[in-house]
Amino acid sequence: MKEGKASFSAEIIAAMRALESRRPEHLRICHDPYARHLIRSRFRKFAQNKFITKLIYWYVERKGPGLPAGIAARTRYIDDIVKLEVDNGAQQLVIMGAGLDMRTFRLEELRNVHVFEVDFPATQELKKQKLTEIELPERSKLSYVPVDFNKDNLGEKLTDAGYDPKLKTLFIWEGVTMYLDAESVNRTLAFVASNTGKGSTLYFDYLMQSVLDGSCKYPEATAVRKTKSFNSDGVEKYTFGIDDTGIESFLSSRGFKLLEHMTGESLKTRYFFGENSSRYVFRICGFVHAEVARELEKP
Repeated sequence: MKEGKASFSAEIIAAMRALESRRPEHLRICHDPYARHLIRSRFRKFAQNKFITKLIYWYVERKGPGLPAGIAARTRYIDDIVKLEVDNGAQQLVIMGAGLDMRTFRLEELRNVHVFEVDFPATQELKKQKLTEIELPERSKLSYVPVDFNKDNLGEKLTDAGYDPKLKTLFIWEGVTMYLDAESVNRTLAFVASNTGKGSTLYFDYLMQSVLDGSCKYPEATAVRKTKSFNSDGVEKYTFGIDDTGIESFLSSRGFKLLEHMTGESLKTRYFFGENSSRYVFRICGFVHAEVARELEKP
């Protein structure tokens, strides 16, 4: 990320959620009624016109096959994990790289959960500014934590914001790891593994290593390798990937036990059927739900 510049990808993802939320209730995979308020005005105007919306879907599918459906499925999957973990007693939620995520307000399950939204300072300030323009349900247990994952100490920042390492916590790391270096990923995972209460869990997604090295032949992999994230000095470049055939060993060596590993194909099987069965879900990422295996030692 470039100092002082908010994440453009965060706005694109919010736009994808806004478009999905405009689909008929029986067809939409996820619903985020706030997303449209967080994107720039010209995007909102485009989304209000059905013909232009179809053109946008066509264009996005051409540039990133399976992206709209994939983002919708990822959102739904994480929502399901949040509901499951809160029902299982999670008392804290840490959203790392929160972007324009609105789960804090749209999921009623989080009303009594202390939520820590961790993000790059410029992106967080943009979001807070936009939130002043929206009527939102009250959430007294919300803390904003500005962090640059490549530079800052996550533990210090969270502790200063009131994070309690003895409580059962869910960490969400959505759409972040692919933009970091390996050292930053390992440092963050080490913090989560060593500073959480019994039964704490983590969700994160990752880019397949084969996409980075060019061996993946899926159409979405070919398309994404033509974007600025691979071919320019842009501020949001893909830099990290994991071989999905080795995800269990990757996790166990870092203090986690795999609970569920989803792919584009398995997300499609779980959420897309009937009229949605023909929608294409991107297959270049893995989606992980894991439990902390080394719980914090209590005095």
